[in-house]
Amino acid sequence: MQFGGGKTVRKKSVTIVFLRFISLYTIGALFWLFAAIMIYYILNVSGEVLPANHMEIQLNATADDIRSVSEVTEELMPEGCSYGVYAATGNWLYGTFPKEERGQAWEHYETSSIYASGKGYYRFFVRDANEICIVKYKIMTRFRNSYLSRLLPHPDLLIVASFVILFLLHTAVVSRYFGKYMRTRLRILREVTEKIRCEDLEFAEEHSELREVDEILSSLHRMKEALKASLYRQWDVERGKDEQIAALAHDIKTPLTVIRGNAELLAEGELAAEDKEYNRDILQSVATMEEYLGILNELLLPGSERTGEEACIGEQGGGSEKTACDELAGKLAEQARCLISARQYPVEFYKEELHGELRYDEIQILRAWSNILGNAMDHSPADGKIGISFKLREDGDEKYLAAAVEDEGPGFSKLDLMHATEQFYQGDQSRNSKTHYGIGLHTAEKFVQRQGGKLVIENREVMGARVMILLKMEK
Repeated sequence: MQFGGGKTVRKKSVTIVFLRFISLYTIGALFWLFAAIMIYYILNVSGEVLPANHMEIQLNATADDIRSVSEVTEELMPEGCSYGVYAATGNWLYGTFPKEERGQAWEHYETSSIYASGKGYYRFFVRDANEICIVKYKIMTRFRNSYLSRLLPHPDLLIVASFVILFLLHTAVVSRYFGKYMRTRLRILREVTEKIRCEDLEFAEEHSELREVDEILSSLHRMKEALKASLYRQWDVERGKDEQIAALAHDIKTPLTVIRGNAELLAEGELAAEDKEYNRDILQSVATMEEYLGILNELLLPGSERTGEEACIGEQGGGSEKTACDELAGKLAEQARCLISARQYPVEFYKEELHGELRYDEIQILRAWSNILGNAMDHSPADGKIGISFKLREDGDEKYLAAAVEDEGPGFSKLDLMHATEQFYQGDQSRNSKTHYGIGLHTAEKFVQRQGGKLVIENREVMGARVMILLKMEK
């Protein structure tokens, strides 16, 4: 495999790398074991470490003196030994045995047992003065230097402990080195996956000197290319939708122009009072539709500096005004009456006593309300009723004006409740409609959220659905 500059890098397998580190680890452990043994050997040859049976050898050298001297002293004993002198009858005479061991030592003499309790041995000497001298000694190595003997454990234990400590340090160092080596080689994987996670797909294929890592990088590169192609297809689909919406908005202009012209001609003639009201509703609805088409065309203009959502819902706080809750409820009720009467649905209004004020953008809230009403009429049966209610509602420390629309349709399914406000979501078979394009509730939610409110979607206790706008009131 060649990389930049024509330099050829030979691929390594993780197995080979692991075996190298295992070999390094084993060789290091054997080296420290050999070093510990050599240090012990040098100390032993130089005489700095006394052999394990050095006490026994010294006792053999001073055995005749122990038997013949008038009184046994510590100078006759090897360093580290203790002793006791007894009468032939077993009475304690003198020595260095502690009080609790004096009886035990004599019992061992009587039974000829040379094994002392714990670590040690007994040696028995019959003295010329008709006395018994019992010496307790140990079979263990010692430093010749008495200061080192008191300060350090015996050499055998010290060498073993030193090897264990060096072995653990060696393990820590090799493990750290191996971990650092692998982290360096695997860092490229983290960098590539992070780029893919952030959808930064404009990077060349990466490589590693580890064969297995290189295979993963190759798979990630293929995945990156597939994701890139998928995103481009998605962008093409979104662009196609925008073009379709733009074409639809353009086509709607013609029938709207015809409707407006005919309605204006009717308004010039002699009409009954009820017919004039219907004609006024038609002209008002046409004006609203033309306003929507203007915003939609602005949204779909190529090269627009605003994002789709910003163009749709306007700047934060733009056009907002402070109004009494009761006044807003009246405007919403009038719009509901106008829209629902055109479809000839029976409607029931309910309004509690409203007080307080709120700040909102009238155009956006009326558009959201219109979308919710349209959604309810799309899914309500022909003989169903539409319910409109206005209440005050508290949620924690906040107070809201709750404007709700209820229909007697099949209600929302579980899937609808999760996705109803998603753009172009048209619902499952329970609330599907040939005239429903999946943008009404999505747009309504964006408008309401921009006002600091909430859109609540739920099912009624009986058959039907409920969509509620919650607008935060001024404190």
